[in-house]
Amino acid sequence: MTTTTPIHWDLSDLHTTTSIEETAPLMQAIEEKVDEFCETTKGKLQGFNAKQINGALKTYEAIRSDLIQIGQFAHLNYAVDMQNEAVLTFVSKLDDFSSDVSNRLLFFFLEIGSSPEAVIHAWCEDDLNAPYRYSLKQAFLKNKYRLTEKEEQLINIKDLTGIDALRKLYVEHTSRYTFTMDIDGEPTTMNGTQCRALRYHQNPQVRREAMALFFNQYKADAHVMVHLFNTVIKDVRTEAKKRGYETPISSMNVVNDLPNALVDMLHDVTTESNTLVARYYRAKQRLMGLDRMTLADIYAPMADTAAAIEWADAKTMVLDSFQAFDDDFYAYAKDMFDTNRLDVFPSNVKRGGAFCSSSRPDIRPYVMLNYLGKQRDVATLAHELGHAIHAYFSSEQPLMNYHAILPVCETASVFCEMLVVDALKKTTQTPHDKMVLLAATLEDMFATSHRQNMFSRFEKRLHDAISKQRVSGEDICTMYADELRLMFGDSVEIPEEYHWEWASIPHMLDVPFYVYSYNFGNLLVLGLYQLYLSEGAAFIPKLKRILKSGSSIGPVELLAREGIDITSKDFWQNSIAFMESILHEFEALAEQILV
Repeated sequence: MTTTTPIHWDLSDLHTTTSIEETAPLMQAIEEKVDEFCETTKGKLQGFNAKQINGALKTYEAIRSDLIQIGQFAHLNYAVDMQNEAVLTFVSKLDDFSSDVSNRLLFFFLEIGSSPEAVIHAWCEDDLNAPYRYSLKQAFLKNKYRLTEKEEQLINIKDLTGIDALRKLYVEHTSRYTFTMDIDGEPTTMNGTQCRALRYHQNPQVRREAMALFFNQYKADAHVMVHLFNTVIKDVRTEAKKRGYETPISSMNVVNDLPNALVDMLHDVTTESNTLVARYYRAKQRLMGLDRMTLADIYAPMADTAAAIEWADAKTMVLDSFQAFDDDFYAYAKDMFDTNRLDVFPSNVKRGGAFCSSSRPDIRPYVMLNYLGKQRDVATLAHELGHAIHAYFSSEQPLMNYHAILPVCETASVFCEMLVVDALKKTTQTPHDKMVLLAATLEDMFATSHRQNMFSRFEKRLHDAISKQRVSGEDICTMYADELRLMFGDSVEIPEEYHWEWASIPHMLDVPFYVYSYNFGNLLVLGLYQLYLSEGAAFIPKLKRILKSGSSIGPVELLAREGIDITSKDFWQNSIAFMESILHEFEALAEQILV
């Protein structure tokens, strides 16, 4: 790219300073609200009528809103400047403060959950509490997994200097990695995001050297990685068992309000379709004329030239795609640009990847990118803006329902990606151009479904192994390589350094079993997108109702309300079939070009 003028977000809607001294009055005001709330509410909930519990819920939300807002400010500053000591101090202080306030508020849902079913029913029957019915009922259902207030408080306190500290150590440690290699004859020093971006380089030698450099850094820190994964996963397993979860993944299934059988079905259907992945990469190797294809080559560009997409062009491309779909989608995305809510380009002190962050319904979200001008970066922009659009729609909900349940979180984001891809397909001029676009689409789909499914399968094996004994780095690598072979078959070679890829996946430490939600969301959207293609504009109100619901209803019921049965294997197989139809189209173009 020729234009990389820094584009930083404006966080003034959240807070204005990383000074603890200047933030102290706000923290004091929150503490005073907590004092009053505890005095008027603690130990008295089961005697509350519907109106009183409604008032308590709203007061609780108000306190949490203030706390979440200042916490979001701290962590967004941390995300773009992970080596700033003032920011690190501010985040640490805010984390301590948040933990203390959360501990003091723990009683609230513990008391709600332990209330007699008749009391819960009476509260829910009153229309005043209609926005809170799902939360109240879920609190009652999840109560069996909760510990005593003192135990919950102790876990929160110990986690700050225990498992959460280890997670933060991982992020801070790996964010300091730098990678130096010659590119086109020039010695180049990169951060992790920039190094991984070389997977898209035209030169196989550069791709393979870059990925060897990247993963061998994690291997060099094997003693750290193996210790972190063993310790964090052992902690997760111990707590899950103490709470009474059937398996470690059951804890995520309960949070997601998904039946274990449905999640197992998702894993099985995806694994059964791994042959699609192998078919694609065999075709790609032939098209590229590679004598061998390794995992470092799977994202290699198929076009003769890979011109960078300027930021301004990416912005226009995404907004035009949204405008062609729906006025609200366009207006919400445009507002994100107009109000400076994006932080766009990479830096040596910024965390890798991309995310959308939202805190409370009355404050618009923020998006962080590491934009490098690749086609996938445009898709990432559409994806993260999709999350933001979702937040705009769900802002009609109270805080308790504002953030969608994880499996539904990817609905707007993946849908928006597909809108951009479809718009791009219409602009392709030649079979080759269309084939390149389909290749990128398939690779993104495989990365979001089959790759995440592979991660999740690996997690299940790793958690099971660590529950029995400490697992060595060699054993972890063996398990991971097994899952790679299951996904790719014999279509690609697996270089030795890729056995350490597991160590570079932060989700496995931060939120165990989070990754299956990506697969769930991707396949869910493929199903929804087929409905859109068949129903046209008539489908859009259905999608908006889904997005507006936030977490006010469970995923199974939410989709059933729109006539969609996600407990049926047929639904998921139809999504796989849609993916295969794109593969068929790609293979046909490939044969045409190879002749």
